[in-house]
Amino acid sequence: MKHNSFIQLASLITTVGMLTGCFASSSSSSTDIVDENLAYVTIEINPGIGLMVKENNQIAYANALNADGEMMMLQLQLEGKTLSTAIDDIVGETIALQFVDGSTIDPKALIDCVSNQLTLRTQTRETVQTRLNNAFTGQMIQIQTQERTYTQAEYDEANIHGITPLQLRLVHQAMIGDDNLLLEEVLELDMQGLLNQAKNGATKMKQIASTFNQEFLAERQAIQDEYIPQIQLLNEEIAAAIEASEDTSELEEELAALRADMIEAIQALVATYRQQTIQARTQWQSEADNRRGGSNQNTSQGGSSSNPTSYGG
Repeated sequence: MKHNSFIQLASLITTVGMLTGCFASSSSSSTDIVDENLAYVTIEINPGIGLMVKENNQIAYANALNADGEMMMLQLQLEGKTLSTAIDDIVGETIALQFVDGSTIDPKALIDCVSNQLTLRTQTRETVQTRLNNAFTGQMIQIQTQERTYTQAEYDEANIHGITPLQLRLVHQAMIGDDNLLLEEVLELDMQGLLNQAKNGATKMKQIASTFNQEFLAERQAIQDEYIPQIQLLNEEIAAAIEASEDTSELEEELAALRADMIEAIQALVATYRQQTIQARTQWQSEADNRRGGSNQNTSQGGSSSNPTSYGG
């Protein structure tokens, strides 16, 4: 258990420390135009991740679906990996950040998938479901994989436009990417065009989040500077005590408490960062709605009223 706790701590530190590289690489790849058949699959465990999957089973693009997914995506670089490898990475990070563990009651993974190719859609959905089950089972966790359900309001809005609720989520995301884009224009796009615009929307959200990057990193570094030397010193004391065949229980309790304090401080910082990001997005969306003339105010919010942590997907 001590080893697992250290891995989780190290993973969390690494996760919150990779903002700059993640945003830079995501931004540079966001201008690529999708010109082949794709499936778009959403995986929602608590962190939510959306994946664009090519016909060769590789990931063309990945984006977060909510604030928890965004925190996880800071660590993950999924583009170019196979779908199976990407699922393994998502599950590993979900467990490392303790979104799901052995004590989680009735954990579920909600899946939805859309594609202009029925075979690709079916293949992608089945691969995701099987790999999720296997990956969690390999970590001694049993999870239920289910088709994602939507609110009645989401179904009603999707039915008005003759699309599925998942396509509606892509429409919302596409409109975030271009503040001049009207709902009617998005609805006229084919699947490839919709995925391209949705990709731009996901990138826009990352760019908004990156505005808080430097302040966040500085505060994270201050937390690390406070705790890590103390953790290292205690580890040295424990090693010396073990070498001398002395009881280490008190030292280990002190170390566990110190680690817990550090994780709590980092998680509090992450929570603040999330809230700042959500507020900035809300302001940007409001300004975008004003530029559109206010006619698409409800649509551009991405249907997030039922889930305050969701955004545009």
